[in-house]
Amino acid sequence: MEKYAKAIKENLEKGKVLCGIAVSLSDPAVSELVGLSGYDFVWIEGEHGALDRKDIQQHMIGAHAGGAAALVRLVNSEPSLVRPVMDMGPDIIGFPFINSAEDAIKAVAACTYPPKGVRGCNPQRASYYGKMDYKSYVKNAENETLKMMLIEQQQGYTNIEEIVQVEGVDIIALGPGDLSLDMGFGGDMARPEIHKMISHAAEVCRRYNKPFIAFPSIETESVKVWTDMGANVLCFAQDTSFITTAISKLWPIYNKIVPLSRQHNQRCTFKEK
Repeated sequence: MEKYAKAIKENLEKGKVLCGIAVSLSDPAVSELVGLSGYDFVWIEGEHGALDRKDIQQHMIGAHAGGAAALVRLVNSEPSLVRPVMDMGPDIIGFPFINSAEDAIKAVAACTYPPKGVRGCNPQRASYYGKMDYKSYVKNAENETLKMMLIEQQQGYTNIEEIVQVEGVDIIALGPGDLSLDMGFGGDMARPEIHKMISHAAEVCRRYNKPFIAFPSIETESVKVWTDMGANVLCFAQDTSFITTAISKLWPIYNKIVPLSRQHNQRCTFKEK
């Protein structure tokens, strides 16, 4: 929706480093919580995990209720998949495994009405459920959603300069996990080769004035490394990881407390009725 896409653009133009959280759990309250906590956007994980189309729309509603933009990552750029999601009104839509300018052109076309693209005309939530007439919506549709290309293989990295220059491409991200697998590093995202590639990608994006997304850990030093490198959009992964971290942190504390209670003979005795 234009309100949130416009806020993203304006904040980037002011030099603000944007920050978001990825969500994969089905409850849209998680996205609302992220927004209420002050984050700029919610990364709705539509490529990995169990979220279906209905879940994705509910997360968009939750994100907007909390005041955050809704970013949706899809499985691919097939028009039959993209059309219904575009009609839900995402603020940013992301496409994985973009390896060439042709891949990027196809992804942009799936988001764009004819004659430039192949999007079908029947916006639902995107037109505020019909409060905006179709003619007005179609006229302004290209300003409603930013298009993000994820480069996750060596081929895409080689072609990054061509991809960045495709008309309609708004944001670039390098997927360090998939990139490490493609390079034979078995998921080791800390390899210096990966770091160098991301640094180069950020430099290319700066040259063409395109926002660049990085995926730091929650440590201060990690955030500093990526922002110093030129990333102006940060995304932290993800809701399940945050929950796992909190639960795992509590468990050893619990284990220390339990023996103390036993020393004081704090136990219950159940009598048979």
